[in-house]
Amino acid sequence: MAETVPPEKTFFGNYQLEKKLGQGGMGTVYAARDTGLNRQVALKILREDLGGDSSFAQKFLDEVEATASLAHPNIIRVYTLGEQDGRLYLVMEHLDQPSLEQRMEKPGRIPERDVLEIGIGIASALQFAHAQTNLIHRDIKPGNILFGRGNIPKLADFGLAAGAQSALGQQDEIWGTPYYVSPERLNRQEEDVRSDMYSLGATLFHALAGRAPFEADTAEEVARRHLMDRPPSLRSLCPDANEQTVFTIDRCLQKSPGQRWQQYSELIAQLEDARRRAG
Repeated sequence: MAETVPPEKTFFGNYQLEKKLGQGGMGTVYAARDTGLNRQVALKILREDLGGDSSFAQKFLDEVEATASLAHPNIIRVYTLGEQDGRLYLVMEHLDQPSLEQRMEKPGRIPERDVLEIGIGIASALQFAHAQTNLIHRDIKPGNILFGRGNIPKLADFGLAAGAQSALGQQDEIWGTPYYVSPERLNRQEEDVRSDMYSLGATLFHALAGRAPFEADTAEEVARRHLMDRPPSLRSLCPDANEQTVFTIDRCLQKSPGQRWQQYSELIAQLEDARRRAG
């Protein structure tokens, strides 16, 4: 349930905070009112320690600003970003539909055709953003996939994790339990678009199967399983899924980047073929 913001803490810059929507590894998201343009927005205030270093703050803002110019139907729009009282914040498009993570909390699995539509939309967003900015997302997960009108999937926080890591000079910090993190990131190796493909594949696997590819009692054990174990057979968990869907997602989850899809155009074509076969 959304948390109401106390009246004495309702203003942050020109934005009136209305209620807390959620909290993640990098900060807290609020529903807010843009008092200048009289519109509903989502405002994300980053963790206080992320804005404590002025050098970091400038580098981070420069990095995220590059992604704020991205105009794509499957990417959440960033309206503005800045710093106030030592706190970094982003003002974004507000969507009132449940995230994929919230949808997955309900009993049952996400229908196969819906999973494929999500995969096509998010892969298209990643392809566009990489072509425009040469950045990768690094935090593909169900909580970062939201939905607009017409059930259109939209990717949130594009450039946020990438910007933080670029500014900090770190490639290994994990924002939360690594259910969807690529093996190369866990090994502190260089990441590229195939790392985001792995995370997208893990997300689609979870949505279709009703469980993550790797589960364990601790984050450390989940990470170890990403590195050492093969995921359970998607066919065994989803016997009714069409073969093309299983094949496409399984290839996303290969341990070696060289064995995954090498370009987004390949992945999107495979997902579209799977959607045709799904009926």
